[in-house]
Amino acid sequence: MKDFFISYTKADRAWAEWIAWQLEEAKYSVVIQAWDFRPGTNFVQSMQQAATEATRTIAVLSPDYLKSRFSQPEWHAAFAQDPTGEKGTVNALQVLGNPRSCIK
Repeated sequence: MKDFFISYTKADRAWAEWIAWQLEEAKYSVVIQAWDFRPGTNFVQSMQQAATEATRTIAVLSPDYLKSRFSQPEWHAAFAQDPTGEKGTVNALQVLGNPRSCIK
């Protein structure tokens, strides 16, 4: 079981990877589509499995994320395991722009 699943859209990949790097540097385990999902596999099944098996899901929240067709099912799968929020299963990090221009 991984500590975190990073849920993001293609437009926010740089943010998602930066978040994943920070977590891994802090010795947490991470599942992120860009690093862990192989081409040709069942994308929907991989997302469902990652969201339900990780201890926590981090939604990289941006305007693009809110418009995405696939973002809601990802965080819904995690939310279903902790609908009251007591365990802190679903966490959102609001982002805007490119992390390279925002983080020093």
